[in-house]
Amino acid sequence: MQKLQDHGGSGVVTLPRDDLEKDDLLEEGDLPDEQHLDVDRLGRRTYVVRIPEEGGDLPELAQCEVVERLAAKRALDLGVRRGTPQAD
Repeated sequence: MQKLQDHGGSGVVTLPRDDLEKDDLLEEGDLPDEQHLDVDRLGRRTYVVRIPEEGGDLPELAQCEVVERLAAKRALDLGVRRGTPQAD
């Protein structure tokens, strides 16, 4: 778990180096001089941090794999609760 830190009145949190390495975000083992991030507040105490691809492309949040997976799970859960027949 990371610790929320104060930086001039804004909250700052670190991203673990191992995770940055897994995503090929380090240059020769170091952070790049300038890396832009996108932070979206999804709801109470819930945020998502996205890092654009090379070239600056940032897909819509709804197109992110984890969001699609959560939406599909939610749809299935709601279908089951409402008695919607499920395919075999």
